[in-house]
Amino acid sequence: MDQDFARLGEQLKAARQARRPRVSQTDAAGALGVGRSTIQKMESDSVGQVTRSTVLVYAQWLGWTEDSVDRVLDGGDPAIGDSTKPAVRPVPDLGLTPEVEYELRAGKVLGSQVFNLGPDDSDGQIIVLLQGKKDATPEEVERIAARYRRARRHLQGIASESDGVAES
Repeated sequence: MDQDFARLGEQLKAARQARRPRVSQTDAAGALGVGRSTIQKMESDSVGQVTRSTVLVYAQWLGWTEDSVDRVLDGGDPAIGDSTKPAVRPVPDLGLTPEVEYELRAGKVLGSQVFNLGPDDSDGQIIVLLQGKKDATPEEVERIAARYRRARRHLQGIASESDGVAES
């Protein structure tokens, strides 16, 4: 089924305009920590140009449930969420690809580590997130951790090798 971005944009705009007291695009942008042009894109057929996480945050800020964006894209109507929930905080744009952003949200972070590629901060880093399924059993978590311990030795070797490159 084709996703109807124009319809989603119209629905987001209507939801913002229905708020009382009325909220301008500038007000919405300020509340979410994004530019007004981002709100304009989300409220038009250009919503597909905005990161999914930003659209989801905006929809929840407007009072929609987490699944409402997908419901509208599939031809349905948005559902109004629980107004007693705390306000949604905007997700900063970290410049991640949509695939990485999706995977980060799809699993449970089990650990993380930073490997420096040289003695100075300007030499760069390898940042590793160890992730498993959200509903992983303790046995699955241990199996993932064991695999990571083996892979970590290789990553430490890469970082050590790059120390020699930085010095030469």
